[in-house]
Amino acid sequence: MEQLRAAQDSSWSSTGLSRGDAIAQWQSWAASTIAPIDVCVFDADSFAARWSSHGIGQLRLLRLNAPAQRVVHCGSGSGKAAPSIQLVYARRGSLKTRVAGKRFTVNPGEFVLLDNTRFYQMEMDTAHEAVDLMMPLGWLDRYLPDPGALLGRAVTAREGWGAPLGSLLETIVEGIEDTPLPRPMIAEQVGTLLTLATGFHEAADECRLANRHRGQLARQILRRIESDFADTTLTPEAVAADLGLSKRYLQTLLAGSGTSFVQELNTTRLDRASDTLTDPRASGLSVSEIAYRCGFLDPGYFTRLFRKRFGVSPSQWRAGQVR
Repeated sequence: MEQLRAAQDSSWSSTGLSRGDAIAQWQSWAASTIAPIDVCVFDADSFAARWSSHGIGQLRLLRLNAPAQRVVHCGSGSGKAAPSIQLVYARRGSLKTRVAGKRFTVNPGEFVLLDNTRFYQMEMDTAHEAVDLMMPLGWLDRYLPDPGALLGRAVTAREGWGAPLGSLLETIVEGIEDTPLPRPMIAEQVGTLLTLATGFHEAADECRLANRHRGQLARQILRRIESDFADTTLTPEAVAADLGLSKRYLQTLLAGSGTSFVQELNTTRLDRASDTLTDPRASGLSVSEIAYRCGFLDPGYFTRLFRKRFGVSPSQWRAGQVR
C-alpha cells in the first residue's frame, strides 16, 4: 500500500534552484501536466513556488503555492491530461478568472469548475495557494448530469451544502498522505458533496438524463467553436450538420446555457485577438492581419466589436492604453 501511494504522489519546490531554472521548470510542468497552459510570472526576481500531486482514485489533486502570475489555458487537447473538468479551489489569494466571455473573481473559500479543453485565463496579483482537482468526465457524469451548466461561475465552499465540500477539500490537502480509508472511497465522497454543493441533488433522475444529454451536446458545440474559431466559414448550420442536429435545436441548446452561437464565436475570437495583440511574438503583425487570423474578414467590424467589448480600440489595447 505504501508503495502504491508513493507512486500516486509527487512534489516539487523551487528551493535550491536558480531563478531561471526554477521558472523554466515551473512553466514546463504547467504546460505538460495540468493542460496546455502558458504561465507569465510577474516578478521573476522573487520567484518562489511549490506543488504537490496526489492520486485519489480516478482523480488527481494538485496543491499549488505560487507567486503572482497569469496563467492562460490555450483550450486545445495537446497536453498530457485527458479531457476533464477541473475544480479550482482558492485557499489563499484571489483568482481573477476569464472564461467563456465572463470575468469574475474566485475568492478564498470559493471554487470554480473549468473545462480543460476550453480557453480560460486566471490572473493572481499576489502570492496564492490553490487546489486543482482534475476529474475525468466519465467519472464526473455519475455525480453531475450537466457539468457544462456549472462552468464559469464561483461557488462558495463555506456556506450551505458547499461547506461540507470545502471542509473535505481542506482535510484532504492536509491529511491525504495519512488517510485511513482507501483513496477511491474519498473520491466518492468528493463526488457526492460536489452534487450537493452545486444543487443538482434537487433534479429527478429523468431530468438528470435529459440534462446530461443536452449538456454533452452543448459542450460539443462549444468545443467546436474553441477549436475552429479561426475558420472564417464556421457557421451554426455547418456545426449542426456535423453533429446531426437542426440549426434550431443547436440554438436552443446554447440558449439553455444563456448564450448563442454568434456570441460564443465572437467572444472566443475577441479573446484570442486580445491575447495576440499583446503577445511579443505577434508584434510584427498588423491589427488587420491579427483580426483575419482570429476569424474576422472585416477589420472595421472587428474594431467595432473589440471597442464594444474592451472599451478601447485594438491599437490602444496593443499599446497598453486599457481603461
